[in-house]
Amino acid sequence: MHRKLLMVILIAAILAATAYPAVSVKADSSNAQKVINELGIMKTDKGSSNALTAKVSRAEFAQMLINLSAKKDYITAEANVSLFSDVKKSHWAAGYIQAVIEQGYMSGYINGSFKPSQSVTLKEAVYGVVKLLGYTNTDFTGNVYTGMLKLYTSKGMNENIAKTAAQALTRNDCSNLFYNVLTTTNKEGKVYGSSLGYTVDSSGEINYLTLVSSALKGPVIVKDDWKAQIPFSLAQAKFYKNDKTSSLTAIDQYDVVYYSQSQKTLWVYDTKVTGSIQSVGTNSLVPDSVTVAGTQYTLSTSAAKEQLASGGTFKTGDTVTLLLGNDNTVVYVLGLDELNVDVTGLVISTGRHSVTNTKGEYVNTAYMTVVDASGGTFEQDYDSSSISYTTGQLVRITYTGGVSTAASYTPVIALPSSVSFSADGTSLGDYKLSSGVKILDYKNGSYNSLYSNRLAGAMISSGNVIYYKLNTRNEITELILNNASGDLYEYGINLGLKSGSGSTFTYQYLLNGKSGTASSSDFIPVDSGPLGFLLNGTEISSTMNLVSTVVKSVGTTYIQDSSAKYLLSEKLQVYFYDGADYSQTTLSKVSNLTKYKLTAYYDKSTALGGRVRVIIAQNAE
Repeated sequence: MHRKLLMVILIAAILAATAYPAVSVKADSSNAQKVINELGIMKTDKGSSNALTAKVSRAEFAQMLINLSAKKDYITAEANVSLFSDVKKSHWAAGYIQAVIEQGYMSGYINGSFKPSQSVTLKEAVYGVVKLLGYTNTDFTGNVYTGMLKLYTSKGMNENIAKTAAQALTRNDCSNLFYNVLTTTNKEGKVYGSSLGYTVDSSGEINYLTLVSSALKGPVIVKDDWKAQIPFSLAQAKFYKNDKTSSLTAIDQYDVVYYSQSQKTLWVYDTKVTGSIQSVGTNSLVPDSVTVAGTQYTLSTSAAKEQLASGGTFKTGDTVTLLLGNDNTVVYVLGLDELNVDVTGLVISTGRHSVTNTKGEYVNTAYMTVVDASGGTFEQDYDSSSISYTTGQLVRITYTGGVSTAASYTPVIALPSSVSFSADGTSLGDYKLSSGVKILDYKNGSYNSLYSNRLAGAMISSGNVIYYKLNTRNEITELILNNASGDLYEYGINLGLKSGSGSTFTYQYLLNGKSGTASSSDFIPVDSGPLGFLLNGTEISSTMNLVSTVVKSVGTTYIQDSSAKYLLSEKLQVYFYDGADYSQTTLSKVSNLTKYKLTAYYDKSTALGGRVRVIIAQNAE
């Protein structure tokens, strides 16, 4: 890992000014737990309790100190001598206890015992970590323990620990102590965690996500004996697919897997892109990118680069499927003989362009841009002399013998006239949603991707379902909806008709507190006030009328009228209206209902997936 040199220099400068500098750690307790768990510092050969309130024994603490040291990978549980009367060579922690005694991190008792099962006290723990930081007894005058406890406080190692010297430490206390040690400075003035190779950021924290990312191994492609490449048993592992909790049975062939051995966790991704190769990087010997179906993708693995290099498996004009990793870069490439695919999506635009055919010749052809359920877009050529496509049309592209064919597609929707998402958003009617389900909401050329929990508990009509796809487990893996969420619209204030002539009408509006104008070929027969706009540049393609209700109480995520609760949109717009002008504000500033009258405007009820989009505040009468 790269060290944060500036952090080290600043701390070193402070050290020069005082013997025991105060370094403000301000450790976030939850971050401390995650970081320490990721580093495996709390793990012992005994297999200790994971309960945060469990006391830590002296034997456990001995191994934890070794786990926190540079000797972590060099010390084992085996010992060549029996140092104490109560620690024989066969004791599970004998090797670790021998190591901490030799290093001077811990000591035994006068009667020749170590008391391995006795809980470690704060005073004993501080002695160990201060020695770990490079200090010796000669660095302190008077009572050594008193001096060490003073250093422990001045360096901020006591952050989130409320124990006195003689009190026993819990696993939670030890996690916070070890995290504080990692982010403080040693005797030489260096951040201790940096000396072990961990990155400490400018705020003095070890970033958990960066740590996990750096410890992540992979990618592993799910094929053949892929399980043999995972260095731990999958029986007790945790699984995430497309960043959602999942299971081993949800992993399919040609998924992309990353893993953390310390966390016994797998992260699985199934994003695939199929299309013809239009170009390969700028260096044909060591390509760094590939353009498929009009989109350029970065190549992130040597395997993908070798496959697409000059003389490799694939060349320009070939139809392939790209396997994308956790950062949407290409990790592997499949030929059509390896993966039978078809792609279904909606046409969002059409046009003409010049492309290179399989003979290396430039040809001018019609193409359409298609968006699939994942929100990914791709270009598909077609013969405009025999067929035409329009925006919003559902199409399916199939691949046979390396040649793609596009056709209009009419799916069979086996759903009742109205169907509900489950309360936890994991199913739609009788169909379970796969852990990696891809959901697209679409309206008039506008679209966005949805997480399944966005529509949790919502009832929709079968007319809202444009397309869905089932896997072999009869789970929905792809779902394209027709404006099921209402989130595609921008919500604000319609300030009324500005001008109108012939078939063009121009309206003025307020969105996010800023005024603007947009035109429409249709007259909008609504009064000035809250309205939803579906904009395509400066064109209004659709509007959404809103229903009003008087607010009786205000919560953090909802408002309530006299009879029901309404969830607030994440993009809630709040305006104060003085009878003439609107000014943008926040809900917290106008939530006093004795001072302000609030009127909420929602697109549809929460039960149908609606949200409160706009709130207008006025002075109470």
